[in-house]
Amino acid sequence: DASSQDSFSWPADPSILYMARSTYKRLCLGAVTVPYAACIWKSWAPLKCKIFIWLVVQHRIWTSDRRAKHGLQDQPSTCYTCLQDEDNAEHILVQCAYARQVWHICFQDLTLNIRAPVVGDTFLDWWIETRMGMPKGLKRGYDIFIILVGWELWKQRNARVFNRLQQQRTPRELADEIFTEVQQWRLAGVGVGGLIQFVRE
Repeated sequence: DASSQDSFSWPADPSILYMARSTYKRLCLGAVTVPYAACIWKSWAPLKCKIFIWLVVQHRIWTSDRRAKHGLQDQPSTCYTCLQDEDNAEHILVQCAYARQVWHICFQDLTLNIRAPVVGDTFLDWWIETRMGMPKGLKRGYDIFIILVGWELWKQRNARVFNRLQQQRTPRELADEIFTEVQQWRLAGVGVGGLIQFVRE
């Protein structure tokens, strides 16, 4: 009938009204979820740090082993921090002696009973395992802290790759910088109450 008005209905939502939420759900049908996604994307860390960690857990940061795999260099380099093992994401963040010392100092300063990583750990497995032991109210604060330390370890690696001598730090100096950054994030309102446990006195 030419005199009747057209009406729009949206079959993806029970209300038959268009909702962005229902569209997103429709787009994500069949998508595979991963347990660590919420730890990263629901944390209050800055976006650049979350993107970095997202790439880390998928082994997609440009370490020398990945560059060699893509034909951008002949073979993987040794770690630029300890000069011993291969330069790869797992080594840089948890397996390198330098990284393990930084984690140990951080947890010691916080007087938290958290197991520091050991040589055989992988970053994601260690993070998820230690996170399970955190009280519910501290989990998101812990996620922020893990993301921040990982980000700072990556920057230290790059300071050595590009020979930025003024940016290179000892494990103690880097831990102090990490806590300064945590304090600044906290003052800026990052993490609400969950981050306070990770601010050094």
